[in-house]
Amino acid sequence: MPSTNRRPSALAAGPLALALVAPVAALAEPLPYDFVEGFVAGDGDVLGGGLRGSLDLAEAGASGLYLHGSVIDASGEDGGSDVSRRGFDAGAGYRHAIGDFWAVEGEFAFRSDDVRRRGIGRSGVFEDDASGARLSVGFRGSVGERFEVRALAGAFEAGDRGRELVGEVGAHVLVTKRIGITTDVLFDDVGEVFRIGVRVRF
Repeated sequence: MPSTNRRPSALAAGPLALALVAPVAALAEPLPYDFVEGFVAGDGDVLGGGLRGSLDLAEAGASGLYLHGSVIDASGEDGGSDVSRRGFDAGAGYRHAIGDFWAVEGEFAFRSDDVRRRGIGRSGVFEDDASGARLSVGFRGSVGERFEVRALAGAFEAGDRGRELVGEVGAHVLVTKRIGITTDVLFDDVGEVFRIGVRVRF
């Protein structure tokens, strides 16, 4: 989502501040992979929201498969143009558990990324649509009773756009046993998207 007006601090500061006061005792439960999340997303004045979730197919705390998916829809003005971006990403992942609270992850997914840019005061629409396979690897883990981190990087076969580097880096802070706040940064060759959301474990 291209923009020259970055605002990462506004979306990331809240959960990171909560993490500073979170207890550092060991988690009573294994790292969860069953959750749903609603989030707001932005890159400068291009703002929107979406949903994502994960469904565990293995025993909690053990190595195994999980399903994952996310959708995002954002729009706004950037550089004198109206911009919209819609994305979809869904597939399966495998985690190799390192104890109950850390895991190495590998994900395979189908990804769609549609960008529209309409010039203000002139005719014509620029379209930059891409869809294809994504393959990523990374890790996820708990560094305290209420604080989780995740980092993932990989490649996206983006059709006419070629092969792109994609990834995410983020943190999750529990407010209650089942509800928490998540913040992360998604990056690809188009730009960066900053997200903050509310996650519910089940």
